[in-house]
Amino acid sequence: MTKKVISANIIDAAKKEFQKRGYNETSVEDIIEAAGISADEFLECFDDKEACCKKVLKVYEKEVKNTLSKLDEQGNPRQRLSLYLDGYIESAETLAEQGDPILNLYYDLRNMDNAIVELVEGLLKLQHMWIDEQFIIMLKSNSAVDQGDRLMAAVCGLLLVSKLSNDPAMLKNQIIQLKSWIRTM
Repeated sequence: MTKKVISANIIDAAKKEFQKRGYNETSVEDIIEAAGISADEFLECFDDKEACCKKVLKVYEKEVKNTLSKLDEQGNPRQRLSLYLDGYIESAETLAEQGDPILNLYYDLRNMDNAIVELVEGLLKLQHMWIDEQFIIMLKSNSAVDQGDRLMAAVCGLLLVSKLSNDPAMLKNQIIQLKSWIRTM
């Protein structure tokens, strides 16, 4: 296997392990075992777990940017927000069982003082700013950002509650209510 293939396997394994165990409870050995590689192969790609997590967050950042870019191609901000929320409905079972991978990493990392905290916060801010932008466009006012704050808070709260209760139906129903709220604007 090439270094690029090994690195991709490590990233996939690390994403799963961080999601399953959390950042703090995941060891390099857990990632190595899940990736089916040797310790030397891991060290050829990453210096440590933090470096691996940085790469995981860069992958998530690329995924989020791609998603938001595709949504930006849609006709209007209501439609973009509705499609954004549809992503949560489509993933409701996984989200209720495992939680949102970016939020999970945020909760694990938020009290640390290092670069990975800034990366995960940046991902959440990226989504938040995009949501704010949609409301500003839709309501034709810079003061509309409080609506974006409400939506972001509602989604994050729903993700937390659905994980605590392992209830995908509740998540779907509440996301549908948020979509109705947006349609009324």
